[in-house]
Amino acid sequence: MRKVLVLYCSARKTGNSATLAASFIKGALTKGHQVTEYFIPDKTIAPCLGCNYCQTHQGECIQKDDMQEVSRLLQEHDTLVIASPVYYLGFPGSFKLLLDRTYNESVIGRKITASILLTTACKQEAFITNTLVQYYRSLADYLGWKNLGVISAKGVESPGEIAGLPCLDAAFQLGLEL
Repeated sequence: MRKVLVLYCSARKTGNSATLAASFIKGALTKGHQVTEYFIPDKTIAPCLGCNYCQTHQGECIQKDDMQEVSRLLQEHDTLVIASPVYYLGFPGSFKLLLDRTYNESVIGRKITASILLTTACKQEAFITNTLVQYYRSLADYLGWKNLGVISAKGVESPGEIAGLPCLDAAFQLGLEL
């Protein structure tokens, strides 16, 4: 059984990324995996200061914000699912802030061993999603995460436009196959 942490990067709690994640979660829960959901835009996560305090204080950050909760969750789970829209060819800033703050894991160790990317884009052009997907794959390689899959929905902007698309079935199936 996997312990799955789903990070929602979109400010839209009922948007297309969340719908895609819900299909994945349904599959994962069917197979008995533990799933924790976390909405990043609801949280206060400051930018990394680059002060290296965490490097000399057992991974503790000098800043006290919601990143302490995220760090705890990252240490309690083995699989990370990133549910994100594409913003200007990349991840939303809220996820990037969080990612930068995981620098403390270079001291305390990374518990995440596998990851999945679920992404949505309002445009149909493949290069828009491909840019984010390539960044994700490079990130997974760099951090030592086994990439368990990528599902991208293109041409979905308004909430609900993803309904009925084959990517929802693919996400459910990916959850089943964990």
